[in-house]
Amino acid sequence: MRPRHALTLTIYGLLAVGPSLEADEPKAAALNQLRLYIPTTMLEERLGSDVTPLANYIKALEKRTAEILGKEKQPKAKGLLIAVGIKSKRKTRMWCEAVGGDVPAELLGKLEKELAKVEAIDLKKAPAAFAMEINLFGQKADKFPEFPKVWFEGRDKNKPTTVVPPDDLFKTIWPD
Repeated sequence: MRPRHALTLTIYGLLAVGPSLEADEPKAAALNQLRLYIPTTMLEERLGSDVTPLANYIKALEKRTAEILGKEKQPKAKGLLIAVGIKSKRKTRMWCEAVGGDVPAELLGKLEKELAKVEAIDLKKAPAAFAMEINLFGQKADKFPEFPKVWFEGRDKNKPTTVVPPDDLFKTIWPD
C-alpha cells in the first residue's frame, strides 16, 4: 500500500516512533507493514483527525501478539497476517492467517480470541478495518496476502461481485 493521504502518513510515522531496543533474540512478533482497508478519502471521517489512538491500538495488538507467541512453541510460519475489524470500541473481531509456513489452528484461534480482548479505538463512523503484516521471530515472509482467505471462502464463485472491506464485506461475514 502506498500512503496517499496525510493521515495515513501520520499513522505510519507514529508507528515508527518508539523505544529502540537491542535484543539478543528476535522479537516473537514485529510489525512489518500496516494495510488500511478504508478508502483514503474516508480516513478522517471514520478515524478522526488524531491518529494517535489508532497507532497506540496497533502497538498494543503487536505487543499482545508477541506476548502470546513468546510463550508458545515457535511456529514454522515466517509471518502472520492479522486482519482487524472494528465496529465499536468494544466490538472487534480478528482474523489471523499464517504466511510462509504453518501455525497450528489452535494457536491462530487463541490469537484471534485474545487480540479481540484488547480495547479498540472509538470510531467517528463505523466500521473500520486494517491488517497488520507481522514478521515472526526475526523472519520475513516473501509476500503477504492482501486479505485473509477466510474472508472470501464459501462465496458463490458463479456470482461475481466486488466486495469492498469493511462495509460490504462485514455485512456478509460479520453481520450484527
